[in-house]
Amino acid sequence: MNQFFRSLPGHFATAWKSIIRHVSLTFSSATAVTVTLLIVGLLVLIAGNINSFTNNIEQDFQIQATISPGVGEEEQREALRTQIEALDGVKSCTFSSKQAELQQLIEQNGEMFSYYEGEDRNPLYDVFLIELDDPQQIESLCTTLENMDGIVSASYGGDGITVMVDIFEGLRLGGGIFVVFLGLLAVLLIKNTIKITIQTRQEEIAIMRNVGASNWYIRMPFIIEGMYIGILGALVPIVLVCGGYYLVYEALGGIFLSSMFVMVDVWPFAVLVGVLILLIGMAVGMIGSSFAVGKYLRWKR
Repeated sequence: MNQFFRSLPGHFATAWKSIIRHVSLTFSSATAVTVTLLIVGLLVLIAGNINSFTNNIEQDFQIQATISPGVGEEEQREALRTQIEALDGVKSCTFSSKQAELQQLIEQNGEMFSYYEGEDRNPLYDVFLIELDDPQQIESLCTTLENMDGIVSASYGGDGITVMVDIFEGLRLGGGIFVVFLGLLAVLLIKNTIKITIQTRQEEIAIMRNVGASNWYIRMPFIIEGMYIGILGALVPIVLVCGGYYLVYEALGGIFLSSMFVMVDVWPFAVLVGVLILLIGMAVGMIGSSFAVGKYLRWKR
């Protein structure tokens, strides 16, 4: 083990010399990795923001339970509220009078609804505003509430919201699968490039094996070379992805289309994405190089 660590500086130097010696092959491989990692970085940014959009929508999920006009006494409302809060999955239950609901309607839609102000003209009902611990239970809780005495109906914004969340989940899953596919493609590209450089150094490898060098000693410079290629290929995507996200975030003010879609803060999200791109580049480079050199090491020592 000590010999392994003592030989590492020499392996790094050998790998760097090989990078310089085969600069055209290095450039072509790094370019392919750059394109791959750029797409991966963009998908990671999109996936991170989709995850933020989904969480924001789920946190805003709120059931509006309409109270029956027959529940007029405050003691009855409190008993009903206590019963609702005891249900599994209910985080909180807040009473909102029909006057408060009308004022909110006027604020959101204009003074045209002010005609209905007054106890006799107000057609709305008192409601309970219910927040959930788990948004996935919203449909079952609505069904439970509608079957309770004293509740006329329960709604949460319709099926469109849940469909939107399902679409976001599908996009997130599909993006993850595509990132894995691109990672495998990058490994294949680096493997083929390193294989070409190894073919030009078969005699060198044979000499090293004849003098008793271990497989790991022979393999290590190629693995480090692949790591160098991965790092070189990751530099441009890091700058473009992180810098581009900062510019887009500042241009949109952190909000995409509407307040429902709040983008992830640049710090530390963009930095973490940049680090992830670098790590992926290093990993695919090392794995691809290891696979490429493996066929030339028939036996193990």
